[in-house]
Amino acid sequence: MVAERPHLLIPASGPRYKFSVKGGGGKTTHPPVVQNRRANSGRIIGELRAVINDARALVDVDPTRIPLSVRAGTGWGVSRSVPGRRNDVLSAIGFGGEARLNVALHSDTLDNFEAAAERYNSHIEGRRRPMNFDFFESKSQLVLTAVEDLWASDQTLPDDDEEIRWEIWVQRAAEPRLQEVLERLDLKARRPLKFGQVRVLSVEATRQDLEKLALSGAISQLKPASALVSELIHVPKGVQQAAVQAAANRIVVADADAPAVCLLDTGVRAAHPLLSGSLDTVANVNGGSPQDWQGHGTKMAGLALFDDLPSLIAGGAVNLPIRLESVVVQLPDGINDRRLPAERVKIAVDLVEDADDRPRTYCFAMSAPSEGSDGGVATLSSELDKLASEVGSERLFCIAAGNLEPPTVFNDYQTLNETTGLLTPAQAWNALTVAACTNLDGVPRTHGPLAPVGDLSPWSRTACAWERSHKPPMKPDVVFEGGNQMFDTASQDLSNHADLCLLTTNFDANAPLSLTGMTSAATASVSGMCARLQAEYPTLWPETVRGLVVHSAEHTPAMVARARDAEPIRGSVEAALLERYGYGRPDLGRAMDNAEDSLTYITQGALLPLRLNDDGDGVVLGYMRSHALPFHEEVLSGLDDVEAELRITLSYFVEPNPGAALRGDYDLYASHGFDFDVKRPDESDDEAVARINGAFTSRTRSNAPPLGWAFGAKERGGALRDGRKGCLKHDRLTLPAQDLARIGSVMVFPRKGWWGEDLERVDQQARYSLIVSIRTPEEDIYTEIAAEIAATIEV
Repeated sequence: MVAERPHLLIPASGPRYKFSVKGGGGKTTHPPVVQNRRANSGRIIGELRAVINDARALVDVDPTRIPLSVRAGTGWGVSRSVPGRRNDVLSAIGFGGEARLNVALHSDTLDNFEAAAERYNSHIEGRRRPMNFDFFESKSQLVLTAVEDLWASDQTLPDDDEEIRWEIWVQRAAEPRLQEVLERLDLKARRPLKFGQVRVLSVEATRQDLEKLALSGAISQLKPASALVSELIHVPKGVQQAAVQAAANRIVVADADAPAVCLLDTGVRAAHPLLSGSLDTVANVNGGSPQDWQGHGTKMAGLALFDDLPSLIAGGAVNLPIRLESVVVQLPDGINDRRLPAERVKIAVDLVEDADDRPRTYCFAMSAPSEGSDGGVATLSSELDKLASEVGSERLFCIAAGNLEPPTVFNDYQTLNETTGLLTPAQAWNALTVAACTNLDGVPRTHGPLAPVGDLSPWSRTACAWERSHKPPMKPDVVFEGGNQMFDTASQDLSNHADLCLLTTNFDANAPLSLTGMTSAATASVSGMCARLQAEYPTLWPETVRGLVVHSAEHTPAMVARARDAEPIRGSVEAALLERYGYGRPDLGRAMDNAEDSLTYITQGALLPLRLNDDGDGVVLGYMRSHALPFHEEVLSGLDDVEAELRITLSYFVEPNPGAALRGDYDLYASHGFDFDVKRPDESDDEAVARINGAFTSRTRSNAPPLGWAFGAKERGGALRDGRKGCLKHDRLTLPAQDLARIGSVMVFPRKGWWGEDLERVDQQARYSLIVSIRTPEEDIYTEIAAEIAATIEV
């Protein structure tokens, strides 16, 4: 499709102000009060001495890096305030009563612990707590580190003599020590993946080997080495070869330099009649055949390339605006490739970008179950965030939310949806994470559709069960068609049906069409949507394309009804909606074009999130910008009390720091943050800026009442404390058109991340995309407003 009323691209302009956060910090919690502090601290010091003495008896332990694990003694957890500056906190794993703190202990710091214990013992209630107080008050247990203390997976630890592939996370400074012990134990590790100050190595070994390696005092955490999974639905094959060949003759392929969907999958059948004319770069990360060895990649190719394949097969014609690329990253069983999926993805990206410089959307419709389903930081999600955030790159990744095992009981699928968390890499901040919904309900009279129209697909996972202490981003971002199941109304047995699946291409030459579904199918379809937006608007950044998809999304009545049912558990309808459906189901027409009664503005800009303080010796928050909106007040004011909708989406990418999460500093995974607010109808420009900016003063104070946002700052990730995380912020506001006319500006302002700990990042600009739209039902606003400003902006 071609946009008849295109979005308006407005340069990033408007006044810029120094910025600081208004308001105080959050409330600090402390462990339960210990009645006999001297006995408690004496026990802890005794355990510490025992660890040091045990370590001295072991020839392989470095006395400057004794592996110490601090295990939670109460449900409060553990304190990271470890006495002694020469001690290195390696990781904080788990929460509450399962929390562990892993430390490389210097044996000469026993005096520091004893001095801290004496301060703890001498503390008088009502006075300020001394340093390291909570370390003792938490009643932790101190032990020599074992593999179980470093295990950061929800999978069961392997048996002692079972050889598996392990992921070893290590701080960069400790890597030489780890390599030394690996060599002594004759264990071979692959070249590490690098994330700032963190390295991730892959090693094949038994648990017994890892128990010896744990004594190195270098390991931060252990996980099972990641592997990729792509699920297939085995249902009837499709239609005849003749129909496919006839349809191929009705295809007009896109130009050679058109944007592409790059499938990181099992390969694509290059000779497929419907795909061959659109397929460019094909490769394999291990240099083998680029052909599809399993079938999954070819199915995804058909969904990405065609937005309505059934109509084409039925006799329609199509002018394609996009092309395809393919790299095999999931390898056949039996191929001994020791590289982690994150490393294979990096190689795949290099292969396609070296071959062709073009706009593209990467489709990664697979999951890595062994990397977790609780929203915690993982190797693969961190690598995707790193690739998207690299300066000079223009990369957008669409990734699948992950599938649950098919339900076997009629009434359990919604419970499974909500108790199985999104799979890695769904927690990648910079990606567009896609879950599955369904509108398919065509079944025989003896059956009923399992999921109601408009609700979550039975295959889809949610973020309901994610561990919020990990501070993961709000996911999924959107949902799209992923198919349905049916149940027998008599027996309630579940089964598949062709009309509940999606028609797509197949790698079998004798059966060139097939059926598919699940979150991988939804992801492929949304990837094609993103590439079509890149074709229509070639100057848009990846951040903007991602933002437009979310901006076009809507929640269905079925979604809202299910969220209302969950409100007593989740605390609000909005929270229940977002963790199940993200911002809803996107629509390509709305994402690409405007109706007469709507108008969308896009601004692509940059700000300094940080600056030096006025004394030049510290880092503080940087600058905010107020973007004036050319709403043309006279046009909207003339509509009086007509209800109008304002939508705002703020999309940006962050540089990841998984090392911060290792230490338990989950708020510092992202390099920085941005948020938005608007000038309220009854306040001046200065009053609006002063309301949110502690570095700006206004002669008058704003008395404008708060606006009734659909999600609010907490749920959209804009709250300073206790809000959801993420770098994709979206909200909606409905109010009379005459009030909307007086809003006038959107303010974008920064939040601090790990860049705030690094003086070298003070002058680093960060990009953002701001998308603003207004809708006024049945009133033509596009024609008049767009005509007035089209001559002065890029369309």
